[in-house]
Amino acid sequence: MKLSINHYICSEEIAFRDFIQIVSDAGIPAIGVTCSAIEEMGIDNLKSCISDYGLSVSSLNSAGYFTDCSKRPNRYTDQELIEFSAMLNADILCVITGGLNLQTQSLSETHECVSKKIGELAENGERYGVTVGLEPINPTDIFSKGCINTISHALEIIRPYQNAKLILDFYHSWWDEGLLDIINDNVQHIGLIQICNIGLDKNKNLERRTIKDGIIDFQNIIPKILTSNYNQKIELEIFGEHLKTKNTKEVINEFSLYMKNFLI
Repeated sequence: MKLSINHYICSEEIAFRDFIQIVSDAGIPAIGVTCSAIEEMGIDNLKSCISDYGLSVSSLNSAGYFTDCSKRPNRYTDQELIEFSAMLNADILCVITGGLNLQTQSLSETHECVSKKIGELAENGERYGVTVGLEPINPTDIFSKGCINTISHALEIIRPYQNAKLILDFYHSWWDEGLLDIINDNVQHIGLIQICNIGLDKNKNLERRTIKDGIIDFQNIIPKILTSNYNQKIELEIFGEHLKTKNTKEVINEFSLYMKNFLI
C-alpha cells in the first residue's frame, strides 16, 4: 500500500519544506502537490526539495475549470500544469471540471463541453507523458465546482483515452453506489484514490474530517481496496481549516499509523 499526503492539509503558516519534513518523518513516501506550493518555491526549487527527501508526487492539483462560472483558483494555465506534471513526474494531473451555469448553457451542453475539453487535455498530456485524472464531484457542488458528478459518467468520458483515469475522492463519491463496484471490477481505470472522512458542520453542510472522525466505514472499505488489484497510491486529502483542534503533524501521523495497521 503506497500512501501520500496532499499539501492542501497545510495552513498558510506552514512552509512547504516543513510539510515535506513532516511527511518524510511519518514514513509516507509521496505527496500531492498544489499550485500554492509551486508559487511558494518555484517549480525548479520545488522539484529539488521533493528529490532531497526522496519522495514521489502522487498528484498535481488542479487543472480544468472549463465552465464559464468557475473562476480558476490558480494563475497557471492547463499547458503550464501539464508541463509541471511532467517535470515533477507526477502520477496524475487532477482535473476539476468547473460548475454548472444554467444561465449560459444547459446541463447537456455543459457535459458536452466538458467531455470535449477533457479529450483535448488528455491528448495534450499524452505528448508529455502525463496522465490526466477526472474527479467526479459531489452533487452538492454541481454549481460551484464540478458538473460531472457520478463515477459512471466520469468513466464514460475518460474511457476513450489511454492516459485519462479517474480520481476517486471519498469526500465527493462516498455516496455513489458505483464506488465499490469500480474498485472491485474496473480498478484499471482508477489513477488515484483520495480519502478523508466526512461529517456535517453546525450548519449541516458536508465537511471533510480526519480519517477516524466521521461516518465512512474505512475499517470495512480499506481491506476491500487492498484486496483489489488497485496498485496506485492512497492519498489523504483534507484542508487545513478542517483540522480544528488537531495540528498538521498530528493528523499526518494518525493517518500513517491508521493505514499501516491494515498491513499487520
